[in-house]
Amino acid sequence: MSLFKLRCCVPICMLTLISCASKTRQVDPQWTEEMFFKQAQLAMDEYNYQRALYYYGVFLVRYPENHQLAIAAEYEKAFINYKMGNYAIASESYHEIIRKYDESPYAILYHPKFRRLCEIGLRNIEKKEAVNLRLFWRAREKAWAEENGESILDTGEAS
Repeated sequence: MSLFKLRCCVPICMLTLISCASKTRQVDPQWTEEMFFKQAQLAMDEYNYQRALYYYGVFLVRYPENHQLAIAAEYEKAFINYKMGNYAIASESYHEIIRKYDESPYAILYHPKFRRLCEIGLRNIEKKEAVNLRLFWRAREKAWAEENGESILDTGEAS
């Protein structure tokens, strides 16, 4: 095989292997409600967030009438998005779950911990956004100072 063909073949083979490895396994039609949570947790333990999201999503489609577990699955999906850094999706999901606690006729069935966890998640997102905003402005301030021959001391650098 020529060197050119080998160079072209290797990336294609790598992409094929990666795409096959990241595919979600089939969901057995016989899975119980608990199996979805068990498989999603196993996926989380392996940091395979996409697979966990998939399992919770299929659970919500297959068992929407189980309100107690549905709210747990919705929370888990929101938390996974938070862990993945998808803060806008996580925030929207947390707000939707809290809205369900306030408005749903099934709210009495929901475990109260998921509301508290959503409120904590929202606070954490706000904190991350505030820190990122401060870091953004601090970086812009330093860039401006350097462009203008100035220097800005960070806290702890002053003598």
